[in-house]
Amino acid sequence: MPRASTAARALQYSHPFMIDIESALSDRLPANVDISYPPQAPGIKTSAVMVPLLKDHAAWKILFTERGDKLADHRGQVSFPGGRAEPGDPGPWQTALREAGEEIGVHSGDVRPLGILDPADTRTGFRIWPVVCLLNWPLEFALSRPEVREVFFVPVEWLMQPGNVEWRPAGSTSGREPSAAPFFNPFQGHVIWGATAAITIRLMEILREVRTA
Repeated sequence: MPRASTAARALQYSHPFMIDIESALSDRLPANVDISYPPQAPGIKTSAVMVPLLKDHAAWKILFTERGDKLADHRGQVSFPGGRAEPGDPGPWQTALREAGEEIGVHSGDVRPLGILDPADTRTGFRIWPVVCLLNWPLEFALSRPEVREVFFVPVEWLMQPGNVEWRPAGSTSGREPSAAPFFNPFQGHVIWGATAAITIRLMEILREVRTA
């Protein structure tokens, strides 16, 4: 698959998050990076994503991707780098690292894992294991097109604002009743919602606990 290199420019933000996120998360996330996947339940599609934090000009930000519009799953949606587990992946960290390498060119020397959040289940049968990581910055990305349309960055301070997220009805799947899902307000044209939003909210809850401790 052809790959296109792009120099990512992080967004400037005027209100940096004034705590040491690295130390805070290292203290609060479980030391579980090396865990293996549990036995897979019937009908569940095991997957993992990398939740990359970076510090740019004293402001903490999170990297997101926008998926291509011709993919079989979650086309055109905002997501974290990641995907389905393969038979050779012993656990979430290995899946997330492999997928991030394939999708955006992030490899083991570019990132350091801090811990794994509880998995998030989707209406489409995926169980997503989020691996929170620190991304070395600056970094040159290599996007795998058409799998990934672009990468973009959202300040942690913006994501922490309660007024920037709300729950809305989401479409039904396989004849099920419609359910509510979290949606962030558009950020420079990007809408973070669903499982990606839920994972982000959980991380923000942990950081909010740090701030108020």
